[in-house]
Parts: sequence; structure tokens; C-alpha cells
Amino acid sequence: MNAKRLDFLSILTYSILVFVLGIVALHFIFGFQYVVILTDSMKPNINPDDMVITRPVSPEDVHVGDVILYRIEIGNATYRITHRVVDIKTDPDGNIYYVTKGDNREYADPWRVYPSQVVGRVVLVIPRAGIIWYYTPIIIFGLLLIVVATLAYDIAWSLLEEEPIRPKSRKADLIALRRKKIKVYHYRRR
Repeated sequence: MNAKRLDFLSILTYSILVFVLGIVALHFIFGFQYVVILTDSMKPNINPDDMVITRPVSPEDVHVGDVILYRIEIGNATYRITHRVVDIKTDPDGNIYYVTKGDNREYADPWRVYPSQVVGRVVLVIPRAGIIWYYTPIIIFGLLLIVVATLAYDIAWSLLEEEPIRPKSRKADLIALRRKKIKVYHYRRR
């Protein structure tokens, strides 16, 4: 039964490892981004605490109706916004820009989104996964503390544990017993 349990734990551990490595590879090699949605601007398709995964996209591949993630500077802050492209226009200088709008908003966004600002196109929405993603650093820190505490406990226990008293050898016991018998027998004869 322990072998089955060990096999299940091994499979679970390897599955989690492959999943994490896949996420890291998608991010660093292929440029995928993982974003937690904080507002209700894209309701009902994308809700707060949903996680969206975006893939880098070239300007020619962005079409009306696509949901994109883009960076915009408002004041001194830079925001990453996920909205739907409702129109593609050209400014007086001949540069293409996108008009975006949240699905839950009545009006289009008041700014222009140029292709250089686009981070990627949304390829997957994972409902409610943002809650876990948001607390991932805290969860990892807690697990790390548990591992460190367990190791510290094991090391302290091994250092404080006394060396067990080694039993006397059987040979020494037998020799002592023989001498005692010889003495007893010797005294009886007399």
C-alpha cells in the first residue's frame, strides 16, 4: 500500500514540477504574460480575480474584436489594461492605432493605443485563478518557512540527542561469569 501511495505522490510531484516549468518556459521563452484582472470593465466575459494569459502579437495580427493587453501611461503611473479592440484607425502622421473599450463600459477609452504599447492578445481566461496567483508569493513563503523550520528541528534534535550507551561485549560478560564460577567452585572444595 505504501508503494501505491509513494507512486501517487511521485506522480503528483512530477506533475506540479512539469506544470511550473511549463509556465516558466511559456513566459521566458515565448513571452506569455499572466495578468490578474482587478476591475469589472470586461464583465461578463472577464471578471475581477480572473487570470488572463496573453501571447505576444504582431500589429498585423490585431483585429477588431480581439481582447488585448496594453500599457498606457496616465500621469506618472503606467497601467496594464485588458480591453477589446473596437476600431483600428490611422492618425494624421500615418501611424496605426487601436480604439479600445471595456465590454462593461458605454464609451470607448479616451486614449489611443499604438502597436508599440500592445503587450499581447488574450488567449486564455482562467476564472478565479487570480486569487491563487495573487497570493502565490505568500504561499511559497509559508511553505519555505515550514521547510526551514522542519530542517532546523531535525538538525537541533540530532545535535542534542545523546550517544546511546554501547552494551558491553558478550565475550567480556562470559569471561566474568566463568571467573565467578571458578571462584565459587574453588571455595566449595575446601
